[in-house]
Amino acid sequence: VRGRELRVLASPLENGGAVQIARSLTEVNRVLGRLRAVIAVLLALAVALALLLGRLVARAAIRPVERLTEASEHVAATRDLTRRIDVEGHDELARLARSFNTMLDALERAMAALERSLVAQRRLVADASHELRTPLTSLRTNVEVLHNPDGMTVETRRALLEDLTAQLDELTDLVGDLMDLARDDEQVAEAEDVRLDAIVTETVRRFERHAQHVSFTISLEPTSVEGRPDRLQRAVANLLDNASKFSSPGGTVEVALRDAELSVRDHGPGIPEADLPHVFDRFYRSLDARSVPGSGLGLAIVRQVAEAHGGRVTAEAAEGGGTIFRLNLRACARPAPEPVRTT
Repeated sequence: VRGRELRVLASPLENGGAVQIARSLTEVNRVLGRLRAVIAVLLALAVALALLLGRLVARAAIRPVERLTEASEHVAATRDLTRRIDVEGHDELARLARSFNTMLDALERAMAALERSLVAQRRLVADASHELRTPLTSLRTNVEVLHNPDGMTVETRRALLEDLTAQLDELTDLVGDLMDLARDDEQVAEAEDVRLDAIVTETVRRFERHAQHVSFTISLEPTSVEGRPDRLQRAVANLLDNASKFSSPGGTVEVALRDAELSVRDHGPGIPEADLPHVFDRFYRSLDARSVPGSGLGLAIVRQVAEAHGGRVTAEAAEGGGTIFRLNLRACARPAPEPVRTT
């Protein structure tokens, strides 16, 4: 009516007439307009908030992937295997991050082992070059002297030939020892059940024939171990060889096997206390030992064999003089039911 919206209520009367009541909708429309504006604003804010929350949730969800990517790129670019990812939660991405950290741990250990191996190889090559130079120089000198035999007596020639033979033997032993130290195949996969007391008995018998300037006493407890018989025999032989070399003529080497531990004692001059920590190092020879033939590798091979079997070898001064070497192989011991053998 006249441009105004009205709401009309009509009610019939009994006499046939009607009553009409009208109310303007201007105020109602004004309130509805305000309500629509408020709803629109609230809807816009809700949409904006939803977008913001969605972005935050998405960033939180992909953050582990970003950290994994960053760590991978960092390792690839710098080869820094110490980098790790902070792991939170227990979802699939957290499991992936833990797996990545585990892989880095394994790689770091492998690289450290490889580096140690390379260092050991470089040291072995350097030491071998140094040690091979001396016998080769002596061989060359003697060969050059024999090349001009004019005026040389038979005795002189015989002495030179004996020197050549001794130097060749020394060189052969040195090369054999170097090959033993360079071997990397002493693994459990090749191990077998071995009677250690039988190996010791056989080795002692052999030394009794060749090292007749000393006598051997043995007291052996039946002992079975899981290992490589050839390497164990070499370790025992090196211990006996070391003991016999440093024993005086008529001396005694005492060999005992108890509780999977082999002890070899000599009654020689002993090892100075300052040298004890180094006797198992490659090519190490104390001042007192340099006059005794040998490559300086025998005890290093014993330590290598012991460690390959999960054991250890030690040296200590013996009461009353001499030295006791103990080869402990309890880590790979097996039961053996036979009685003790003593000679």
